[in-house]
Order: sequence, then C-alpha cells, then structure tokens
Amino acid sequence: MSEADREVRGAGPPREAGAKGAPELGLDLLGIEAETFAATPTLNLRIGLKRLDGGPVQCVLLTTTVTIAAARRDYDEAERDRLAGVFGTPDMWDRSLRGLTWARVGATVPTFRGGTEVTLSLPCGHDMQVAADRYLHALGGGDVPLDLTFNGTVFYPGEDGRLRTGQIPWHHEATGVLPVQAWRDLMDRYYGAARWLRLDDACFGRLAAYRARRAHSSFDETVDELLRRAEAAREEEEEWTG
Repeated sequence: MSEADREVRGAGPPREAGAKGAPELGLDLLGIEAETFAATPTLNLRIGLKRLDGGPVQCVLLTTTVTIAAARRDYDEAERDRLAGVFGTPDMWDRSLRGLTWARVGATVPTFRGGTEVTLSLPCGHDMQVAADRYLHALGGGDVPLDLTFNGTVFYPGEDGRLRTGQIPWHHEATGVLPVQAWRDLMDRYYGAARWLRLDDACFGRLAAYRARRAHSSFDETVDELLRRAEAAREEEEEWTG
C-alpha cells in the first residue's frame, strides 16, 4: 500500500432504502495514487461502489465533489503566514477557516453486480488564483484532510425487468487524507521548480515592457528586481514611521 493510501477511510454505511425504492449504494474512498502517464498532473481516487443488497446495477452516473477540509488540521506559524492570502490573518480564522472546493469530478460506472471499483481522475492544476492551489502551496508538510461528497443517478432493473432510475442523495460521503509530499512530488515531476502565475493582458504587457527596458534575461530577473525595490521601499517607510 502506498503512503497516499494510509489513513484513508470511508464513511459509515448509508441508510437503507425502502423495499420498492431505488437500490441503496455504498461508497468508500479506497486510496489516492498519482497517475503515471497523464498529460497533466493527476491524482487517481479509487472509489469502492456497491449495491447494498448485492443486486445488479446497469449504470451509475456519478458526480464527486472533492473538498479540502482545512479546519481539520493544525498549522505552524510559517504556514499561517503563507495562508493569509487564503483565509486572512490568524485572528480571522475562527470565521474564515473553512472547506475549500478542489474539484467536481464526473464518471460513468458500467454494469456491475454487488460491487465494483471506479477510478476518478482529480486534476491538479498550477493556477495560483485558485484557492485550493494556494492552500496546497502554503503547506510545509503533513497531510491534507479531504471530504468527498457523492451524488448522481443510478440505473437498475426493476422487479418487472424494466430499466428504472433513482437519484443518489448527497448524504453519501467519505473522508481521507492526502500526504502533502505526495502532491508536491507529483507537481515537481511535471513542473520542476517553476511556478505559474496568470496575468491579464494589460498587466503582462506592462511587465514585458519593463523587462525590455531593463534588458533582463528572464521574467524571474524582472520580478526579483521589482520585489527587491518594493521591499527596500517598505523598510525605508518603516524606519521613518518607526
């Protein structure tokens, strides 16, 4: 079992449906693994899906919402400073520390009887304007607590043999953890030490023009100069106001 599989657990068994209602499904998070051959960084969520009465299922249209349960872990001082752009300053966290929606993932589960396993592909972008990405980048280590919520439609044969449908209610949930290092290793495999920042056309044009005027060899050099100037100006201002 990989490190990313440890401490992964499913929620308790769902409530039973009535005898004539749609069949009740059980869903569990079995593990989280990095996809080896994807074109972009992707985590595979292995989901165990079963019909509780052991009967047949024709098809399931499954939607999974993956949420980072940020309030379920502790943070050191450095992480709190880096997370100010996500949740505000630590004195605000009693109001602002909340779950962050990472992604909504859809899948079509083919015919099975009793139970089956389905793999959901969770894309791991590199967009620092997305709160989930900023959160993950701010962590120094440990685990990321996850909540998974499921809904969708189940197609099944009725007692008369005719195809019927039923809705999967939102009370289906599972929890698990993703080691920060597993996510970081995946991102480093695709991007190395580079990090992407999206700018609008006007802002990028100004930055490119400044780079040209300063004859910088890279945008890294340009941004570094701007940051050093801003930091020096801030230190000078603090000296005058101190």
